[in-house]
Amino acid sequence: MAGIPTSNILQPGVISVEGGVTRALVSQLQLLTPQFYSKYTQKYGSEDFTWWLATFAGMEVVKNQEFFWFENRGKNQPAITIAVGATSTAGSTISLTLAAGDHYNSGTQTPLRVKETLRVASTNTEWEIMAITGTTAYAFTFTVRPKQIITATIAAGEIMIFGGYMDAGERSDSIEPLVHLDEKYTNTVTEMRDTATATDLAEMTDVFYTSGVTGDEFAGGAQAGTSLFTYKSLVKTNTRFKNDVEFKLMRGNTVTNTGMNGTSSVGTQGFIPKVLADGETVGYTPGTLDIAKLHEITRIMDVNGCARQNMWLMDIYQSQNFSDGIFKEFPAGAFVWGEKAASEEAAIAYGVKSFDIDGYRFQKKVYRPYNTEYYTGKTPTTDRFRNFGQICPLSGETVDAKNSANVYKNITVLTQTPVAGGTTGNGIRVWQHGGASRNPTNGLMEDNVEMITYRGIRVVAANQFVNVQSA
Repeated sequence: MAGIPTSNILQPGVISVEGGVTRALVSQLQLLTPQFYSKYTQKYGSEDFTWWLATFAGMEVVKNQEFFWFENRGKNQPAITIAVGATSTAGSTISLTLAAGDHYNSGTQTPLRVKETLRVASTNTEWEIMAITGTTAYAFTFTVRPKQIITATIAAGEIMIFGGYMDAGERSDSIEPLVHLDEKYTNTVTEMRDTATATDLAEMTDVFYTSGVTGDEFAGGAQAGTSLFTYKSLVKTNTRFKNDVEFKLMRGNTVTNTGMNGTSSVGTQGFIPKVLADGETVGYTPGTLDIAKLHEITRIMDVNGCARQNMWLMDIYQSQNFSDGIFKEFPAGAFVWGEKAASEEAAIAYGVKSFDIDGYRFQKKVYRPYNTEYYTGKTPTTDRFRNFGQICPLSGETVDAKNSANVYKNITVLTQTPVAGGTTGNGIRVWQHGGASRNPTNGLMEDNVEMITYRGIRVVAANQFVNVQSA
């Protein structure tokens, strides 16, 4: 039977440093009781994940365009993979070569240390590192000796689990320390804006319809004229801007190419690209999202220390597969709702269904913007996020591995405060200009309403998120 995937866990998580280090860093994971603001959905609906998140969790203000944080690099308990193996005869010492992936710092450092006990994952036999015999980058060699008189082969690809300085003997001496590693992650805030424009006569012209405009205008962005037609354009621009911000924070990525219109923008890595890059991915065949697949997912979540309560965002296809393959397995009344702040009422307000399995609580939510058809009315032959979903912790916290005073939620919307002037609310600056506007600034009879916001998204401990997609 195949093991649990661990390709997203960085290796090595520790290295041996001769002589030790001057200070130790301690980090830990904590769970925060989720909170919901059900009234928010009355204005924005249940489809805008980042806007909902910014409202119930609050946006965090940053002073610089770039923001960064530190996370644990890997597991605290190390293990290594063997690139070149050998056979021990009657307890003899053998030489092994370490796999390239278990090296650090351009292949010059490893977790290897003399006196360390190693256990072979497939046989549980115990060995001890006797000496480190070569330091070729990405190909360290070392000798090991079995602790019992046995004949055994350690094959290429075998995993050996570190067991510490055991069986040290009388009058033992110290061992070189293992230093836990951290990884620095960065993201940036990007500039997001739009413009609504109308001329003087357009804003004054009467039209046949007198109602039917749904949505809201931004505070400070009211038109100067009386036409419902141009008012509708303003409201729809507002709504489209809100959607575009959502799509950038969810789907968007950094800007690395040159020659763009926004020559100085560096963009921002969105939620989906971040989780695809650093989270674990589970593939399934559409139509077969069943209990067995769910057990596979929870095994992966165990390995990655995922939160016990999670929101599962799904596109409509995955939601239907989920209902056909999983919900039908549960008898009526088997669903268990959240407690306290994550109550049934709060969950319903965001449109989810909840269930428990293997000690995890999942709150199922259809995120319709995964599907191109939903927000554009066009059907692509291939749609990247068809049969796609992401499991997100609700809502864990991670302590910064370099500064324990900094505690981060798993998902946070970051914003820079816009410059003064106009009207600013919820991180959005709105102002008007032009001779036909309420703020006449020149002789041109044109009413311009500008809107701009500066945002990015921080996803910490991305290994605790799971992508579920068509194989």
